[in-house]
Amino acid sequence: MLGVILAAGKGERFKPITYRVPKVLIEVREGLTLLDLAIRTLRTAGLEELVVVAGYRSREVEKALSGLEGVEVVRNPEYWRENGISLLRAREAVGSEDFIMVMADHVFEPGLVELAMRSGPLGLCVDREGRYLLDPGEATKVAIGPGGLIRALGKGLEAWDAYDTGVFACNELMFWAAEELALRSFRVSVSDCVNFLVSRGVEFKALDATGMAWADVDTPEVLKFVREELLELILPKLRA
Repeated sequence: MLGVILAAGKGERFKPITYRVPKVLIEVREGLTLLDLAIRTLRTAGLEELVVVAGYRSREVEKALSGLEGVEVVRNPEYWRENGISLLRAREAVGSEDFIMVMADHVFEPGLVELAMRSGPLGLCVDREGRYLLDPGEATKVAIGPGGLIRALGKGLEAWDAYDTGVFACNELMFWAAEELALRSFRVSVSDCVNFLVSRGVEFKALDATGMAWADVDTPEVLKFVREELLELILPKLRA
């Protein structure tokens, strides 16, 4: 099984920092970037072979990862078309293998990855409480139906049951969804891909990760929270 890290975004809400450095290379602690943390977390969970999809300032991401064994960097020159296109760019590197997909700007403990690996595709780790969310209104929501299967995913859901943690157990059906949607729409998100599969009767499991530590580092305020509080919960669980 492979690990796929989507690390292509521009990080608009981190300007002017991101004029100088891609968001995923922002440090959460001296010498430890968001991307470093994602890699360490995946490897702690047992995923040694990783694919990183870079986009904005991709040369800097490649340079930061140069010489790191077991990591392949794939470029997405159309990173502004949202993360579903970044997912699609990983297709050639991943092939037909099952994979765990995470976002480089999410911070999470290895337990979420282990849950996704045990449960197998297709699934998304969800959090019913959101105890570590600073702004729950901004989080992507998950509507869950009978049998713990996802009915819908999105920020604008009126009825929902849990929060999307950004840790997915995937197979090649995700690439099919991204490819089909890319033919119809300029912008394609990972949420769009999940909704596409669900709408066609594909079972997508909600994997209950309630209580585990995670955060979507989408604002400087969340980054500050991660640095001051959340890292103390996550770092002791990571291997050196």
